[in-house]
Amino acid sequence: MKNNYIDALIQSVARVVEPNVPLLKDVLVIGGMPDNTQNLKYLSYNRDTTLARGLSCEFSAVAVINNRRVSEWQLTGYTKKISRWVFSTRWARNPLDLFLNNLRCSPSVISVLAGATSNYTLLGIMTETALHKTGLENRRAEYICPVLGVPGIEVNDLQTIQAFESANQIKKSGIIGLELYRKTGRQMAGT
Repeated sequence: MKNNYIDALIQSVARVVEPNVPLLKDVLVIGGMPDNTQNLKYLSYNRDTTLARGLSCEFSAVAVINNRRVSEWQLTGYTKKISRWVFSTRWARNPLDLFLNNLRCSPSVISVLAGATSNYTLLGIMTETALHKTGLENRRAEYICPVLGVPGIEVNDLQTIQAFESANQIKKSGIIGLELYRKTGRQMAGT
């Protein structure tokens, strides 16, 4: 594993959040990159919290995706329809499952990752919580969105990635013990 992969992955998420570089570097070095036969490699637990613009922003790097195998990982046809139903915001309780399934079902994002010059993509989860209470019940709004760090992509491809991230933003709500997720982002064309 080369150190330049790690530095490029860390720099690619800086467009969304200023990462804790020593923590993220340790997580990537310990977790390692996916083997040639692996689609992705999950990373160990990590969470970095920052305060900005009246929001508490928590970033967690959750997986490294192998861009060279992403085309074989894409869901199409009948399996895509079933996975869309199973991994719906109505049933799924894990945002990572929702984001990974939506990624696998998105042909435009898969083509961006397959055509990237870098071998790896960093998948992270950003959770933004309003510091000021809102609403009638004085609950804090919490929004969760995926972060795809793809080193060295072009402007058009970056716009596709940003459209995917904003389309998959979800709002976490519900009572204690029963959390519900509601998709708030706009649908991407062609997904």
